[in-house]
Amino acid sequence: MGLGTIITIIAAVIGTSLAIYFGIRQIRREKKDTSTNEELRSTLESLSKKVEGIAVYLDGLPEIAEKKRRAALSSGLKSMQDYKYDEAIGFFRDCLASSTKQSEKVALLILIGNCFLSISRLNEAKGYYSEAEIAARESDDKDGLSTILNNVGIVHKTEGELDKALQNYKQALKISGETGNREREAGILDNIGIVYGIKGKPDKALEYFQQALKIHQEMGNRLGEAGVLGNIGVVYRMTGALDESLKYHRQSLKISGGTGNRKLEADNLGNLGNVYLKKGELDKALEYHLQALKIDREIDYREGEASDLGNVGIVYQLKGELDKALELYRQVQKIEREIGHRQGEANALGNIGVVYRVKGELDKALEHLEQALKIFEEIGTAQEIATTKRNINRVRRRQSKGAKK
Repeated sequence: MGLGTIITIIAAVIGTSLAIYFGIRQIRREKKDTSTNEELRSTLESLSKKVEGIAVYLDGLPEIAEKKRRAALSSGLKSMQDYKYDEAIGFFRDCLASSTKQSEKVALLILIGNCFLSISRLNEAKGYYSEAEIAARESDDKDGLSTILNNVGIVHKTEGELDKALQNYKQALKISGETGNREREAGILDNIGIVYGIKGKPDKALEYFQQALKIHQEMGNRLGEAGVLGNIGVVYRMTGALDESLKYHRQSLKISGGTGNRKLEADNLGNLGNVYLKKGELDKALEYHLQALKIDREIDYREGEASDLGNVGIVYQLKGELDKALELYRQVQKIEREIGHRQGEANALGNIGVVYRVKGELDKALEHLEQALKIFEEIGTAQEIATTKRNINRVRRRQSKGAKK
């Protein structure tokens, strides 16, 4: 049973850089508002550590004088932190309805778009990003515009529209260069590298990762440096240079451990597990994935927990322990559904379907694969649609052969 039969290996790719942008440039902190602003800042920083790929842009917190709107913003951010994206959207829309400042409007539209992107409702995400882009261009808000273009690039990448993703990233990169936002520039370079990696152009991917790495090192941004080192490790794994991949993941792990960023530490442990998986050292792979799972559970990072459980399931599947794999994939499906991550839920359903096919339980295989296909088609992810259709066809061919006997 090869890895090609599995719909997805839930590998950690560090540094997606989905940005939350806040458009207020200055904060006039009156004494009575200080604690509220600090609470918002704390929530934002916590959110950036918990949610996969979200980088918080802290050029300034929104200065909202009205207590009701400020409370709604705080509640929305807390809901995002708790993976309650539909609830968060409601709070942000309440803020948006009475927003008078263009910079606030840009920030809130991006926040709503980010929520929709987090639950794989891509068309709605694009709709809000489009509104945000109009507002940003009208107000000549270049930092906001680069954030929007970057996030639209993430949507296109998710859809499998890689050339469109590159087009958006490169527009965002040009604007970031004009504004001198070097941290944003490094994040976009990293995203471009990820797309070239997916396109099967490792040399091009490494070129962009090295540019991003140089900026992070010049700025002394150790977390950014660790993220890019991890992505370089992923590229080397994809090309089969496994010892080189291990070297970069270990460098990234050393930095992340030194900074105390446990989420990044878990990402690196998961990536090390995936390298050992590719090397065929299944017990070693399992060891690293279980370490990652332990950390993600301790920090309550549910997306990471789902990823780790999926990777542990893949190890058991390759070991031939199919019932254990099924149990783990069902746990993944449950978590992904609870946090509203539809693509993750579809991936889990697909993996369950593949295991049932291997077990010879073809009706159950077809049932789960068709459920996965329905979600993938609703989301619009081309690569996953094609893979799932191939798996469905394999099942139907086996059913057809069985019927002829």
